[in-house]
Amino acid sequence: MTVSDNTIVVTGNTKPVVKKQRVPLTLLAISLSARLLSIVMPWLAARWLKHIFMTPQKYHQPKREREWMQGAETNFFAFAENQFLPLYSWEPSRPSESAMKQVKIRSILLVHGLSGRGSQMGMFVQPLLDMGFRVVTFDSPAHGEADGTQTALPEVADALEKITDHLGPLHGIIAHSNGAAATTLALSRGIKANCVVYVSPPEDLSGYLHRLAMMIGFSKVVTRRTQHKLEAVSGMNFEAARGTSLAPHMKMPALIIHDNKDRMVPYDEGRRLAEAWPEAELCTTSGLGHSRILRDPEVVRRATQFLTQTI
Repeated sequence: MTVSDNTIVVTGNTKPVVKKQRVPLTLLAISLSARLLSIVMPWLAARWLKHIFMTPQKYHQPKREREWMQGAETNFFAFAENQFLPLYSWEPSRPSESAMKQVKIRSILLVHGLSGRGSQMGMFVQPLLDMGFRVVTFDSPAHGEADGTQTALPEVADALEKITDHLGPLHGIIAHSNGAAATTLALSRGIKANCVVYVSPPEDLSGYLHRLAMMIGFSKVVTRRTQHKLEAVSGMNFEAARGTSLAPHMKMPALIIHDNKDRMVPYDEGRRLAEAWPEAELCTTSGLGHSRILRDPEVVRRATQFLTQTI
């Protein structure tokens, strides 16, 4: 095990203003309903929590993401019967004909997280193109413009397997949040990449479910019942898919970037994953949280630098 820990500290000229936020009435009503249902009808509460866990939220695509996606070639990839996933790709500037014979264009795959979309990874595109990489991203099942309304981690791993079969061997993968967990699962099944960069990766799917359930208001009994239901539906035991169970078998180097104030996926999960990965470098940020970290120039620089060092 080789883990080096580097820290990126985000600073500003002014002290951030902390505002007290009111809990929206809709969320309050959901929380009260979850608590009540957990007591009087736990079996129904478990069905509801399972539905929430498997149903990605779709959010408005901001202007910056639309700008990042300009120039992308879009193709729809047949993932399953009557189910298509959009693939977005960018090609680097073409060298001369004589140089082409000596240059092998390497591909980087960008993988978004739960309730995300390929365009969220767009900050990485131009720097990777400038380094001469071909860049590909996609919307996972039930995310973005992809078909479907519900999905689970094994299905995202299935999509990764089929996409990498289509693209051929990858030089590297940059994955965010649950996309990193799906990537580790897909790597354990045999997909090929020379190196990986994980941003804010969860290590324990069970822990993620329990945090979500607690935040909404479901009881521990309902959460355990929901986990059993999810494991039965997906055919995958949560413990077997843990990052610390799979990481020791990984052969490629990894850069793991995690913010020490991440409220969605605790920093300790990224640290544990790095400790379990035979050749991992842990990069700690401070002040970027779970999502803004994808838009930080220094994070992008570190990721692209790592990918070029492993050529």
